[in-house]
Amino acid sequence: MIIRTLHRLGIPSDAFHAMAGASILGSIALWAMRSKDDQAHAERLGIFVGLWAPTFMIIGSQLHTEESNKGLTNPQLQAVSNKVEGTADQTRRQAEQHASR
Repeated sequence: MIIRTLHRLGIPSDAFHAMAGASILGSIALWAMRSKDDQAHAERLGIFVGLWAPTFMIIGSQLHTEESNKGLTNPQLQAVSNKVEGTADQTRRQAEQHASR
């Protein structure tokens, strides 16, 4: 239900993958910027923020599956995605031709 709603809203899976990365980096930053006065609190906060990453990755993965099955709901994102896939396919074919020579 949540995945379908996010898909209908046009939120791309890449947004959740980026949030997972930001969660990991934020966790490291919180841990690194801890002060000697409140070291335990900063470490717990860093762990708490770091625990968000798996949730964001799971949501991103499920959204990616939804996008693969039904396409992107945002026409502009779909156009860009199609263009990137076409370019990747063309590059792959050129590389295979070059390797077979």
